[in-house]
Amino acid sequence: MPGHAWDIPLFDLDLEEEEHDAILRVLHRRWLSQGPETQAFEEELAEYLGTRFALLTSSGTTALHLAYLAIGLEPGDEVIVPSFTFVATVNPLLWMGVHPVFADIHSPTRPLLTRETVEPRITPLTKAIVFVAYAGNPQGVEDLRDLAEERGLYLIEDASHAMGSESPAGKPGSIGHVGCFSFFSNKTLPVGEGGALVTSDPKIYEKAKRLRSHGMTSVTWDRYAGDALTYDVIDLGYNYRASELEAALGRVKLQKLNQNVAQRREIVRWYRQEITRRNLPVEFIENPVESSAHYIFPILVRNKETRDRLMHFMKTHRIQTSIHYPPVHLFTFYRRYLGTHEGLLPQTEEAGRRELTLPLFPHLTLEQLTRVVDTLEAFFHDPTLYPDR
Repeated sequence: MPGHAWDIPLFDLDLEEEEHDAILRVLHRRWLSQGPETQAFEEELAEYLGTRFALLTSSGTTALHLAYLAIGLEPGDEVIVPSFTFVATVNPLLWMGVHPVFADIHSPTRPLLTRETVEPRITPLTKAIVFVAYAGNPQGVEDLRDLAEERGLYLIEDASHAMGSESPAGKPGSIGHVGCFSFFSNKTLPVGEGGALVTSDPKIYEKAKRLRSHGMTSVTWDRYAGDALTYDVIDLGYNYRASELEAALGRVKLQKLNQNVAQRREIVRWYRQEITRRNLPVEFIENPVESSAHYIFPILVRNKETRDRLMHFMKTHRIQTSIHYPPVHLFTFYRRYLGTHEGLLPQTEEAGRRELTLPLFPHLTLEQLTRVVDTLEAFFHDPTLYPDR
């Protein structure tokens, strides 16, 4: 990644001849907007995930917004969501006047919603539950699917971390009523920007498809291809379309996904074995090595002070780290708008104070990995930096 400040970045892209050829194929066709490449990618994605439909969108955020719209949420409805997630899971609800009801995660080492944390939050106003497969781990989504069915609710999977993960119930995104993915540059299927909504419900699909493009009954490609002469507008829609360039990259990256995920699993296995062998004072977050896509490699340290000192130490050694995530309910806007506060979600807040994300991408070398763990060890063995050892 030329020009960045890091010897070892948090993530890096692997762009080879196949990706270049895919982009050139689109340029030579001279059609850049949503068209045949998009349709082909959607068909391939649905087949891979085992859903009837897939809809390419401009981002994971817009996929979530379309999902919320397509299930018929209205102002005043409530949706149960985690706070230990990226803010895009929650923001579209507020755009719609829907009230997000935050549920706690099970624990910092298992940062997922569970039936036990969700069920007490259900009220007569609840219309849906959003499950986030944190770091690629879909553990427990079946329980929430069953709970949703018992209570007549929708289950939406924010599977932005989980492209390439597996579970006994199926691939993440295919288990609930609707699934949403992000194809941002650091994801397991990276195209720069873009996302997808997947479902096997034709009503959800048709509404989301219409809303993706201004509520129109036909799109520009249909008219260019001669399949339609004009259009009507039957919903108040949006422009949430992706381009042919993103679709072309997505098709290549989908072909490489299994290899990508296999390499991530090997790296995670090495990290865990080496950190354990060196007896470093960190905890691992639950994420099954053989079935997760391992979008990130998160660890837990003693407390926020340790985490902040460690991040600074890694930075001085030109190794990038990050935090996934500061809890949404503690952001200034959410405190002000919803009246949320510290102490509301104790497990989420502890995870937010202690979590640190280490570099993870498929072509990390053994030399780079060893340097990351050597630097961790140097920090924990320095009594001026880590006095609690």
